[in-house]
Formats: sequence, structure tokens, C-alpha cells
Amino acid sequence: MIIKTGIPAAATAALLLCTSSALAVDAQAFADRLKAVASTQSVEMSFDSAEEDGDDVVLRGVRFSPASAEDGDKIDAITFENVTGSTAEGWTVERVPIADIDETEEGTHSTVTGIVIEGLHLVGTEATDTPIAMTSADFFFDRAAVESVNVEKDGRKVFSLSGAEMENEIADDGTLTSEFDSGTFDADFTAANDDAESAATMRDLGYATLGGNIAGTATWNPTTGLLELDPFDIDLTDAGSLSFTYAISGYTPAFIESLKQIQQQMEANPDNQSAAGMAMMGLVSQLFLNSADLVFVDDSLTDKLLDYYAEKNGETREQLIGRLTGMLPGMLSYLQNPTFQEEVIAAVTTFLNDPQSLSIAIAPNAPVPATQLIGAAMGAPQTLPGVLALSVSANDATDN
Repeated sequence: MIIKTGIPAAATAALLLCTSSALAVDAQAFADRLKAVASTQSVEMSFDSAEEDGDDVVLRGVRFSPASAEDGDKIDAITFENVTGSTAEGWTVERVPIADIDETEEGTHSTVTGIVIEGLHLVGTEATDTPIAMTSADFFFDRAAVESVNVEKDGRKVFSLSGAEMENEIADDGTLTSEFDSGTFDADFTAANDDAESAATMRDLGYATLGGNIAGTATWNPTTGLLELDPFDIDLTDAGSLSFTYAISGYTPAFIESLKQIQQQMEANPDNQSAAGMAMMGLVSQLFLNSADLVFVDDSLTDKLLDYYAEKNGETREQLIGRLTGMLPGMLSYLQNPTFQEEVIAAVTTFLNDPQSLSIAIAPNAPVPATQLIGAAMGAPQTLPGVLALSVSANDATDN
């Protein structure tokens, strides 16, 4: 059966074309907004063309370079998958896969695979319901990852990394959480030729190869201005681990905007740095140090260093430790704080004689203004340990 609608075929075709055009993503508008956002981060972006491919946008002949550089390397094409939105309301990109890198230069062969960005957001110019954590930078991404990095020198692998990724999430209260994990990395010092002396030292220490992981978690509450890094961990296999945490307050969106303005003024008028310096000091006065911790947990690194340098200097390990601890009073004398000096000497001596862990903690009863810290460091360094509630201890921490 044939049903006659009464609508001419030409009209139907025109209707379909108009509907398709209305729903298609505006590639040029998206590309222009991406370029504008990159510029706010002091990155100059250029491209030869912007093309629609269904819901995707393909940029061809793309260059990214610092604002001070003449040109960056050209990328043949970048595909932005499932692009939605507008410049006014904001753009969202489901996924941005980056082509693998495979380069050889002067005997060094480098490959990078599995580069991807997921959940890319470009803040709209007229958006009113965008989380503050997004508007402070005009862009945001949910996840970025690199599957692998490999570097070979004259046919021998000198460095490898696998499984690096970063994830960002904004909670209902606006708090931004960022998690970074380098994955696992390995460096082979038996194949390194660029710095033969350093490579030889690493081998003599017993680290012909060295592997590990770097990971961290940071949170920022734009409403309160509290910025926390808890923790930032560097873990080196059969060497040791270093963990760093801190919390500062006063890091508000207003602070970030003022910092941007000062940086722009310094770039625009490099001959008038004194005024910018005064403005920067005024801005720093808005920051407070809440707490900080630095902990090193040893896993044979200290023993190897002591044995290596004792042999190199023609002395026993005990003599080296005695010489090192004997230098501490002179190094700490500028603080003019005998009590703190004794605490540091005791902790370092304990650690060197029995390397387990060394900890530095800052735990004031109330957040300390940054300007107070600067003033104390310049005018009354002996008060710093008290102002910061600073403590140093040995062998009281465990590896994470």
C-alpha cells in the first residue's frame, strides 16, 4: 500500500537538510572558544581548519605553544568526540583521544600511547549555574590518562611509564577533588649515556634500575578558600617513600582573579616590577598556613648513601655520621633557638644511626598569616618554630 502524504519530495528533502543543519555542532564556534580558553592559560593555540563530523569536531593543523614561543609542533588532527553546547552556555566534549607519539631524534626513540581526555568542559561566556571550580580556569576535565611512555637510547630502554592518570570531581557543595597517579615507572641507569657520571653514581649506590610511583590527592573548597594536598607521595622501590601534606586557607576565587590580574600587569609592563611586587605582597597577606607535614620512610636508601660516601671519603660510616651531625649546630645557629636546635640534632642523629623515618610537622593552634611567616623569617627567625608549632622527630612513622 502506498500512502500519499501530500508533501512534495523536494519539501521533505529540504526539511531534513534544515533539521540536520540545526542539530549539527558548530565546529568553528567550538574551536574559537577553545582557542580563547587556551589563551587565558597563557597558551597560544592555532589551527588550519575546524570541521563537523556528525557530533564530532575535527581540528586540523593544530598548534599549542606557550605565549612566549614562536611556534609549537603541528598536530595533524585532533578529534573531539560527541561535542554539545554553545559558546554562551558552555561546551562539553565526551572524549578527546590524542594520536600516539612515535619520534626518533639523535639516537633516542620515544613513544607515548593511549593519550586521552574525557569529560572536557569549556565554561560558557554567559553561563550562570557553573561551579566556581570550573569558572576559575574556564575549563575542566573529568579524566586524563596516558597508557604508556617508553624511551630507548641506541636500542636500549632507559625509561618506561605505564598507567598514568588524573581524575577530577566536583561535589554538590562545590568542593573540587583532584587525584593524580603516575602509574608505575622504571629508569635504567645502565643504559643512560647523557649523564654518565650520575648514572655511574646510581649504579655504585646499588640502583642500576629504579622504579616507583608518584601519586597525590588535592581538594579545594572555593567557598571557604581551603586548599589541601593530602597526600603527595613519592614511593621508590627499595629506596624509600616521601610523603608531603599541607593545608592553606584564603585561596579563594577572588584571590585567584587578583593573582591573574597582577600577572597580566607584569607581562604588560615588565619595567615596573616594584609596583607589581607590592601588589603581590598585599595579595599574599590573604593566605594562611594551616598545617604541613613532610615524612620520609627509609627502605635502604640512607644506608646505601652513608656507605657510599664513607667509602668515597676514606672514612668509616660512624666517622661520617659524626661529621654530619657535628655540622648541624653551625647550620642551625641562625635560628637562635637552642631548644629547637637540640630537637633537630637529636632527631637527625637518631635517624642516621638507625634509619627508619624522619618527620617534620607544622601544626599551629590557628592558621598562621603568610605575612607573619615572612616577617618572622626576616626579622626574628628564632620565633619561627614557636609560631609554626614546628617539630622534628625520628623513627616514629610507618610507610603508607
